Amino acid sequence: MMMVISSRHILFSSLILLAPLMVMAVEHQWPPLTYRHVYVKNNLDNGTILTLHCKDKDHDLGVQKVNYQEEFKFQFKPNFLGNRLYFCGLTWDGNLHWFVVYNDRRDLNFCKDLHWSINKDKPCLFNCDTQKYDCDYNYN
Repeated sequence: MMMVISSRHILFSSLILLAPLMVMAVEHQWPPLTYRHVYVKNNLDNGTILTLHCKDKDHDLGVQKVNYQEEFKFQFKPNFLGNRLYFCGLTWDGNLHWFVVYNDRRDLNFCKDLHWSINKDKPCLFNCDTQKYDCDYNYN
């Protein structure tokens, strides 16, 4: 028996195969199953240890101790619902601070890797477009 392939089937098959490539070609649009990486670097004073505890509603990454100029890294895949939210509690010099290190609504189309610099006054996020740190964020 001979199988007949219509031009519609060829077009449909081509679109399915090319769709992921078209998504990747758009600036800062990552394929849905692409891992995202978050780096949290201790840029507090020399000798100050940063204690951090990061988590989202489903994943607790545990308590980490980060020495000056070192970083903690974790990775995850954004979910299809677009509601992934990771936050970190930060402690140094006996004071607790916290902030959102990843929010789908804010970061989904931002740089693939998020590099945070933890400073005493505020966290700063590296912008892969400008190649500079944006310090427009605050601790809560």
